[in-house]
Amino acid sequence: MRVGLTVSAGAALAAGGAATAHAEPQAPRAQLGRTDVGAAFVGTGIALEKSVEGLSPVLKSFKYHPLAATPVDPLNNGARTQVADFKPVGTDVVTSPVTNRGQVGDLPLVGQALNVLPGNGG
Repeated sequence: MRVGLTVSAGAALAAGGAATAHAEPQAPRAQLGRTDVGAAFVGTGIALEKSVEGLSPVLKSFKYHPLAATPVDPLNNGARTQVADFKPVGTDVVTSPVTNRGQVGDLPLVGQALNVLPGNGG
């Protein structure tokens, strides 16, 4: 008889616990703090700076002309002329930055603009 009462009491406790488990569930509430727009802009600026910092050496040393400094470079030619006693004028001034290494940083205006970026490519 003792065993039966113990089992009955245990079943009653388990049933009571199950009944309380079916009570109304409380939905979790998310509360957002005050939105700081200035901090969001600062964070975005830092993220952009760090991503450009890693990318700028790649941009500065990017080789856009794969045949540069090779014997088969089609741009490695030049035409030169001289009129009377004036200085000779040739196309080497324009094509030499392209044919030397063929990197973006070697171009006259683009290379100067890339110097603004952080990092040391080259």
